[in-house]
Amino acid sequence: MVVIEGDGNGWVVSASGERRWGRYGAAGLLLRAADPADPDTPLVLLQHRAVWTASGDTWALPGGARDSHEDAATAALRETEEEAEIRPADVTVRSERVTSRMPGTVWHRPGLDMRHVAEMMSRLRPDQKHTDDDSGSGDGSGSEAGSGDGSASGASAARPKLAIPPLVQESTEPVEWTYTTVVADAPRPLETVPNNESLELRWVPETEVAEMPLMPAFAAAWETGLRSEPVELVVDVANVLGSRPNGWWKDRAGATTRLLDELGAGMPRTLDLPAGGDAAAGPDREFGWVARAHAVIEGAARDAEHSGPFAIHRAAGSGDDAIVELVTALVTGMVTEPDTELSTVQNGGPRRVVVVTADRGLRDRLPGGVVVVGPRAILT
Repeated sequence: MVVIEGDGNGWVVSASGERRWGRYGAAGLLLRAADPADPDTPLVLLQHRAVWTASGDTWALPGGARDSHEDAATAALRETEEEAEIRPADVTVRSERVTSRMPGTVWHRPGLDMRHVAEMMSRLRPDQKHTDDDSGSGDGSGSEAGSGDGSASGASAARPKLAIPPLVQESTEPVEWTYTTVVADAPRPLETVPNNESLELRWVPETEVAEMPLMPAFAAAWETGLRSEPVELVVDVANVLGSRPNGWWKDRAGATTRLLDELGAGMPRTLDLPAGGDAAAGPDREFGWVARAHAVIEGAARDAEHSGPFAIHRAAGSGDDAIVELVTALVTGMVTEPDTELSTVQNGGPRRVVVVTADRGLRDRLPGGVVVVGPRAILT
């Protein structure tokens, strides 16, 4: 496969004349990071677009046109590195959303194409007439002009003359332009360096994003599915542990410690949720922001140790019973302090509770309104 960098530059134009940048669609990066002063509220990286860009002097996400060989995540990460100097290796992609679509046809005006200029300059000889004819004639007569001494130049006659590449390329073949928002997390608010497409790059508290003068398309997408809500996460550790055949049964306490450390390293984080808490609700989904998380462990795993972000709840008996009790307490606003006997603490405000388990029996026992996701939701 021949990889052509920048071959996505160009417009897709609808029948009504609307234009969207990116011959193969476009992608942007919705990057969140925990606010060191308030981990419960994530920061979102926004770009103040340069005045000369489309929808200039508004705020949106770093992003741009996809090239023909790129998927959405690759394009969004490349554009973010170009526009903010954030390396792809420093972020973790969580999900993708197609947030805009438009049917149309490709209309490409590449601007100053150096191949075009080089071919054009090669023809600017004062002793010849010039056409865009492919016949090999420099003067329109069908034969190559002679040399200054009256003899024919065999080398010149043998070389076919190329047509000047067009400055405008159009295609009547219908295409569907899409904009894909790639959702990702950063371990902290990363330093940024803007390029000439930005007036400013800023980490903005998520609760303040809607107050900014946003690009209209981004504003619509933000209000209809890109925002996150704070959630309280409860992990059925035995169930998650059992979803991976990695020898966990040989040392349940050790495997539990490793799992919690692995999951804790990615916290706080964005979590992809089924819309309305129903996994069968269809393609529309929501996002949760996880800054508070609980892990319920039972049996031989009760000896596991964890010094990270998870609050550990060691079930005296059935792990399922302990999860139901914990979730009920969270829903009502009171929760037993982990690793203690009787003390209780306030939950810190109402928020949706998300339980990670593939156990259908446990799911049926949980209070109404609780969101249930499978182990894959936190393992990827």
